[in-house]
Amino acid sequence: MNKNINNILKEKIKILDLKKKQIYFKLIKSILQNNNIPFYIKNYSKLNINKLTNHNLKLTRKNKVCLYSGKRKSVVFGFNFSRYKIKNLITSNKLNNFKKNNW
Repeated sequence: MNKNINNILKEKIKILDLKKKQIYFKLIKSILQNNNIPFYIKNYSKLNINKLTNHNLKLTRKNKVCLYSGKRKSVVFGFNFSRYKIKNLITSNKLNNFKKNNW
């Protein structure tokens, strides 16, 4: 179980770091597009954009982790649980208003 908790915490830390980097990237991009800023600052921001674009900043690279089991595969979009865990929760009647439809 500790391994599962560690996976979940590592994923949360990665997501927060990526969000911070994306905000920084947007700020630098807005500086670059502003015409009232001196030329040397624009060049510095252009240099930083080149450094940042070498690394992938998109949040689509994150791996979702099941909150219960810590698995990285077959995580359902709206629930943040793996499909096996959702099946177990539904069959044990812990999730309401679900109907069995050809498992």
